[in-house]
Amino acid sequence: MSPSQRWQAAGDGILRWVGSPVDVNCILVRGDRLALLVDTGSTREEGMELRRAVEAGLGGRELVLVNTHAHYDHCFGNSAFPEARIYASEGCVATLQRSGISQRREAAEAFREQNPEFAALLGAAPIVLPNRPVHGEARLDLGGIEVQLLVVGRGHTDHDMVVVLPDLGVVLAGDLVEESGPPALEDAYPLSWPRVLDRMLALGPKLVVPGHGQPVGPEFVARQREQLDQLANWCLGELGVGPQVSQHRVPFPSASLGIALDRAKLDLPLGPSSATADGTPEDSLP
Repeated sequence: MSPSQRWQAAGDGILRWVGSPVDVNCILVRGDRLALLVDTGSTREEGMELRRAVEAGLGGRELVLVNTHAHYDHCFGNSAFPEARIYASEGCVATLQRSGISQRREAAEAFREQNPEFAALLGAAPIVLPNRPVHGEARLDLGGIEVQLLVVGRGHTDHDMVVVLPDLGVVLAGDLVEESGPPALEDAYPLSWPRVLDRMLALGPKLVVPGHGQPVGPEFVARQREQLDQLANWCLGELGVGPQVSQHRVPFPSASLGIALDRAKLDLPLGPSSATADGTPEDSLP
């Protein structure tokens, strides 16, 4: 299958390209003047394949990029687009600057046995920082399609940004919504996450495109919000700041509960947050 044949419709005028092997959604939206690509895949090679797919349908439009958050599968393909404007939240830029190298090393090690070829590509992926940091909100006009970039608060990470297409009734949610599996909690803020989804639902989307999996409706997001709320209540009970909740009422794999509880400690009102961190870099990017 050629790169251009991998596009799937994901709503009115929206195309979805699914990366491999982690099945990340990369989304293309084309206006009259500009084309917007949301997330770039896991490696330079995957980014180059995506670029070839995008260029087949640009029709002379300038391409601008968005990274929804700083996890490798959403932004390590940036190096395939060296001339592009790349928008991301300020927190996304800071996270990649601080810990991009260690994330690259750990992700490559995680795939070393099951997929050594991908692990090698991932371990060699250049880390290209977004060059258009967004504080709070930004707007783009693609030409006939208005785009709102909205930094929504702590959820899947401490810096998630969603892409809102108000005229189309669509939200591109990154990993704040997961359709192909349970939400990933390793960098999450489980006490805050339900409120972030409330904010997303208040936008009134007809369609939500998650970071992984099929596009969904607002009913799916509302159900996932309730599951996350159950998880948050269980964490509060375990931390002694809320009523006890049985593990059996929490619709998440048991292996996730310890991770969620550790993350919840960072999400309490008196816990540390990215806003109070000293900003000392873990690594220096090449």
